[in-house]
Amino acid sequence: MKYRWLHISDLHSICTGIKTKIMREALLDEIRYLNQQCKFTFLLITGDISDKNQGYDGAKELIHRIINAMGLNLEKVFIVPGNHDVNRNMPNNRRDLIRKGWSLDVLDQDEDDLIKELLSGQEDFFKAYESILGRKYPTDKVHFYTDIDENMSIIQLNTSWMCYDSENESGKLHIGLDNVYKCFNDDRLRVKPIKLAIGHHRISDFNKTVGNNLKSMFKSMDIDLYLGGHCHESTVVYDPIINTEFCSCRQARVENKDYPAGFIIGDINTEADQSSFQFYNWDFTLAKWMFDYTVSPAKHGKYYLRGSKFTREPESKRNVIVDLKLFGIPLNYQHVMDKFNIQKVAIYKSSISDIRPQSIEEWVSCLKDLVNLYDKIIKGSNKVINIFPIASIPLLVSFGYLMQNNNSNVRIYQYCENESEWVYDNHDDNILVNVSTKENGYKKLALALNISGDIKQDDITAVLGKRYDLLEVSIENTSPSVLNYKADVLRVKLAVKKKLDRISRNYDEIHLFLASPAGLCIEIGRIIRENMYPNTFVYNYVNSKEKKYSRIFNLHEIRNLSDFD
Repeated sequence: MKYRWLHISDLHSICTGIKTKIMREALLDEIRYLNQQCKFTFLLITGDISDKNQGYDGAKELIHRIINAMGLNLEKVFIVPGNHDVNRNMPNNRRDLIRKGWSLDVLDQDEDDLIKELLSGQEDFFKAYESILGRKYPTDKVHFYTDIDENMSIIQLNTSWMCYDSENESGKLHIGLDNVYKCFNDDRLRVKPIKLAIGHHRISDFNKTVGNNLKSMFKSMDIDLYLGGHCHESTVVYDPIINTEFCSCRQARVENKDYPAGFIIGDINTEADQSSFQFYNWDFTLAKWMFDYTVSPAKHGKYYLRGSKFTREPESKRNVIVDLKLFGIPLNYQHVMDKFNIQKVAIYKSSISDIRPQSIEEWVSCLKDLVNLYDKIIKGSNKVINIFPIASIPLLVSFGYLMQNNNSNVRIYQYCENESEWVYDNHDDNILVNVSTKENGYKKLALALNISGDIKQDDITAVLGKRYDLLEVSIENTSPSVLNYKADVLRVKLAVKKKLDRISRNYDEIHLFLASPAGLCIEIGRIIRENMYPNTFVYNYVNSKEKKYSRIFNLHEIRNLSDFD
């Protein structure tokens, strides 16, 4: 079974400050990009499509633009109301009715009468729902479900009918347990293999008795996922007692930097054993969507579903693919898994795509992403780590430096341009490596690595001045399409390492000027010993009239990112 969905929440669509406008346009671009990689099955919107019930015209326009970006039909879009989709002045005695309901542990015989009176506060939402989706909200049922196909149903829970006072209602709300029971007590729903429930509020927003009873019903009905919003934070928790994943989504506005925007991509793919949530948030500096590193227990923003229904092999027992391809055609995971017989794998990728950093802010944001990717996925791991890299050279070197030369479980693949294919140890071209030095007794050493192209000494001098020693490592017939295979990469790496280990103590600084394939750039970073080598700077080719190279990072400082601010 395969399903892919976009989960957004808390649109507060009437909020249209310039920061939010920029974010939402980028959101549409990101959705189109993601849909090109893998088609979406459906869209989930978990409430607060308005703001303080101040109108829904903006919500309709925004939601329709999202639907069009996803290429979906309206019947594949599911929306539930939030506390901002409630007219808190309807009925006139709403406050008194709700306070009476709050005082009760369970509503029992009062439930239907109370719901009937309070649903009038959602009439504006119900009209907007019909205008947006072209179908009526079934208010006679309160809670209801819709079949995606013969294998999955979406259960839509109205958790907001009792809302009145957002500041004081948390932990007091009722959902209407009897009406949830009526929704669940359906033989067609009971036998569905996958049941996904959506609502605006978290379980903790209901009173404790209601929350516990709701979880009990989730268990008896085998509800697999419950997705919501409201808290303006992304969270995920697996409850092993009831075998349900609980997931909350960030908001879709960015007026306050302390409450960033976000969205979630959900994937169920039982055929490939790749079922997960991927969390995103909006990066103010880059004005780009990136993975949300703050979600625990997600790793680098990705969380593999834990239920046995979706996951044959738990994440803790899987080997790893690291997708470090920052630009160009996306990595075809199934292809490389089949080609290199990579089995039982968890796939993690860089959050950065289609970017070649220019400003220091962009470099720092990209580096933060790589540091997080290393810390969460590779550091201390004894799994087989399969890395597929294409990125700007300073980032590749930095990633290698983070790993150091002590991870024998790492396999670094290379993209062979001649074959338009990823390769590893297919061949050994027995490429000869030439090493030469110009040692004048200076305290600066420049390493010129001439593999993909030739680095001119004049260009190094334009950056460093004339007072430096030079270590040149080269091969014959330099070209972007050479040095593809593991044996040749390690041959060059060993030549550089052997020389640097011998002479590095003579210098206060080492400066790296690399024209080499991605895999070798990572390997060069790995040999810069953190505790033995002096300050080591890596340069980026910029091809300006004055200087061809620009200094980017001191490798010894990449963990202290404040040094770059």
